[in-house]
Amino acid sequence: MLKRLFQQSGIYTLASVVGKASGFVVTLYYVDPAYLSKADFGTFDYLLSVLMIALLVAGAGLPLGILRFATSREVPEAERAAVPATALLIAFVASAAVACAAWIGAPALAEVLLRDASRAGLVRTLALYIVCKTVADVAYQELRRRERPGLYVAMTAAEMLLQTAAVVVFLVVFRLGLAGILYGYLAAAAVLATVSTGVLLARVERRVSWALVRPMIVFGLPLVVSGMAGRFLYAGDRFVILHFLTPDDNAVYAWASRFGGLVNAFLVQSFQLAFTVLGLQALGDGGAPALHRRAFRHFSVVAGFAVLGLALFVDDVSRVVTPDPDYARVSGLVLLIAGGFGWYGLYFVTVNVLFAAGRTRAVAVAVGAAAALNAGLNWVLVPRYGIAGSAFSTLVAYVALSVWTGVSAERISRANYPWRVPVLLSALVGGLWAVGVPTAAWPLAERLAARAALLALYVPALLALGVYGRADVDAGRGAVRAFQARRAGVNAPPEDAEAR
Repeated sequence: MLKRLFQQSGIYTLASVVGKASGFVVTLYYVDPAYLSKADFGTFDYLLSVLMIALLVAGAGLPLGILRFATSREVPEAERAAVPATALLIAFVASAAVACAAWIGAPALAEVLLRDASRAGLVRTLALYIVCKTVADVAYQELRRRERPGLYVAMTAAEMLLQTAAVVVFLVVFRLGLAGILYGYLAAAAVLATVSTGVLLARVERRVSWALVRPMIVFGLPLVVSGMAGRFLYAGDRFVILHFLTPDDNAVYAWASRFGGLVNAFLVQSFQLAFTVLGLQALGDGGAPALHRRAFRHFSVVAGFAVLGLALFVDDVSRVVTPDPDYARVSGLVLLIAGGFGWYGLYFVTVNVLFAAGRTRAVAVAVGAAAALNAGLNWVLVPRYGIAGSAFSTLVAYVALSVWTGVSAERISRANYPWRVPVLLSALVGGLWAVGVPTAAWPLAERLAARAALLALYVPALLALGVYGRADVDAGRGAVRAFQARRAGVNAPPEDAEAR
């Protein structure tokens, strides 16, 4: 099961690679004042935060609902086949309701969100995008349920590439600024919604189970609440930053978030896409404690290495990408933001137990409390410490969420999570980064060499701190030898062929 987890996580990571690569391409235009002002870049990042919350409401908790109801033994087998079509209907109705409300109230929303009622067209564009994206997500979740990560990645990659091309056309060719970015998002989502819905209906039973509508909605509503809190936990700091600071400050924070978010995109989300399915299966098979405990430790190690690498080299990468000096002094922000996402990944290991037990209300309470903690800390720290206070607040909130959820999960599964591992690794990553800070004034070659050495020290430190022991090293060597033996067996000619 652990092997399948890593294999599927690796495949899902490909979608993140395509998404981040395409996102990096368009970000080069976002930070170019010839196409988009710094203030509009900050506004766009803020609108994305609003959009995430709206999509969550429109989705009605369906992503997890599809996984649960299509595999639950509590649902009659005849009704399980109707889950995809039922979810598609709920998604369309819920997203259309949200979009209609946004369309009608666009001037008022533009005044509240953008302080400019004349930009109501931006809100209406987002309203249409919500419908397209929510409907397309049903097909994505069905692919996850069927453990078809390859097809999932192909669809995601197609959407990201199409979105990038559309944004570049509207932004660079037609010079439409912020509106052009949103037009590009809408165009890509409309195409993918049409194609994915057609493919889904061609492969599943086209029958709506009216008996499942209410249970799926009831199951999903607490997830909407927890998801809204989670989205605020993820991006709510933008609201506080714009309240106390300026769009330019938010642009710098958005830049740091894009680098810190690499941990979320490449590790957390790909891991979560695979673990949500396999973890639920393990709980049903009675193998949860071992799988969850091992995943907890290994994910902590990989995430720690990624956080350290990003924090050590992000400033040099920023200097190559943009001449703006504000974007080249974000290593401390990236350390905090990426570290928060590392702890967020551990949350997905522990919350899996609560999902399997149907404790969605407990999840909503936990995420809501973490979001409230984040908001409170932001309100206190941002006026004093600026965007650094926001990054620190988010890290603290993610740590609290992971620990709180883990304690709740322990009462159900008795997984005995190795909490000392992420604590030790957090101290290790922070210490190695701090040692590298004075090298910022060194010449480029010496600075890069010193920081590469600090990153390399992470590996032997795992043994020194007892995160991994001799048995783990022997097991790793055995796995490598087994892999090499399998390859040799495949590549070697059969004995009878050699004889001939």
